[in-house]
Amino acid sequence: MEKHEKAALCVLHSIRGIGHRSLMKIKQEFGSYSRFLNHNAAGLTAFLPAYLLEEIAAVRKRIDPISYLDGLAKRGIGVSALDESSYPEALKNIHDPPAVIYCRGRMAALGNFSIAVVGARAATGYGKRIARELGQSLAECNVTVVSGMARGIDKEAHQGALDRNGCTIAVLGSGIDVVYPRENHKLYEQICSDGLVISEFPPGSNPDPAHFPMRNRLISGLSRGVVVVEARIKSGALITADFALEQGKDVFAVPGPINSPASAGTNKLIKQGAILTTGIIDIIQEYYDLEAQLHSFEPKQEELLLLDKEESVIIESMSSEPCHFDRLLNKTGYAIGQLSSLLLNLELRGIVQSLPGNYYVKL
Repeated sequence: MEKHEKAALCVLHSIRGIGHRSLMKIKQEFGSYSRFLNHNAAGLTAFLPAYLLEEIAAVRKRIDPISYLDGLAKRGIGVSALDESSYPEALKNIHDPPAVIYCRGRMAALGNFSIAVVGARAATGYGKRIARELGQSLAECNVTVVSGMARGIDKEAHQGALDRNGCTIAVLGSGIDVVYPRENHKLYEQICSDGLVISEFPPGSNPDPAHFPMRNRLISGLSRGVVVVEARIKSGALITADFALEQGKDVFAVPGPINSPASAGTNKLIKQGAILTTGIIDIIQEYYDLEAQLHSFEPKQEELLLLDKEESVIIESMSSEPCHFDRLLNKTGYAIGQLSSLLLNLELRGIVQSLPGNYYVKL
């Protein structure tokens, strides 16, 4: 696509009320975004509402398209249109693909073998731990982790991949330059540096409830399969699973306690035929092209750290659920000072994590 054409596309997309379907219609009817942008407004009254025509006229006076596109490039924002070779093939094949996507980071990540890891924002300690472990294990097998950079499961999956120097792709429900939630700003910067952030929404777009179901189709579209780690019965993560099924992708689900509302959605997915997933092996074995990497899969050195006898007693006293300090005192028989010292050492080595309320969980 020529520069002036891409510039016109970006300017049109920046106008509130002109979405991807409108852009596709414009291209179909006029054959060119720049031709439409410069068209006499009087000749467009049957094509667009009056308020949009007024906005287009105002934008035409206010914004130079080439300068606008150059400004995006200076901010490190890449633009890829549907009819360009840089546009991800995986998204060209989904229903209602975006006319344009915005990117920050390594575009080459779009060609990687990718698995999506998604789940609840209000995740439990169990869900967060599993999400991070899956992110780590997938990265160790050279699989790119795709998620939505939300709180909870998404964040942990991204971070797990980064922990192992792997690649991860974040699909935003806001503009490419709008970090949501704000607390994930450091994670956003890491992904821009070591992976890829993409969005179908114009730069500057604030997060909107309607955006998130839309971005979910891109998460599944970019991935060979979708792993739902933890989800309530009406979780948005189940929308991603539905899109995956529509797109002919594999759906995996991590089982949870049968009496936990936090896992009601994933347990239901398993009942409906999702692939029960208790670890990386369950994912890898579904893909012949990953079998070779499965055989070379080995735990990282930090996972092989030896525990002394006293530390082993603590770890054996803990389950996958948070355990209170007083309960550990009773189960180990250690003195308060001794147990505190051992737990601190285990936490510093990344083997356990302290939680609010004097609880601990093993990682």
